Amino acid sequence: MVKQERGRKKVKKSLDDIIEEALRNAPKIEGYTIKQLAEITGTPWPTTRWHLELLEARGAIEHFEVGRAKLYSLRKKSKK
Repeated sequence: MVKQERGRKKVKKSLDDIIEEALRNAPKIEGYTIKQLAEITGTPWPTTRWHLELLEARGAIEHFEVGRAKLYSLRKKSKK
């Protein structure tokens, strides 16, 4: 669609274009769930969870909640 505005042509984006653009710029959340880490390490998930809690208490890792799941990743170091 083309829309005239004060003598200039302004292109009106479709909703599909707006959504695609938003998703291209969406933040990337990287990490693993407890289940995924338990499968990678070959340990039961309660053991994996225990160690994740220890690492998080030490400040080595952090988690992000996505719905009911937690995604664990290495803590990003702040630049000073």
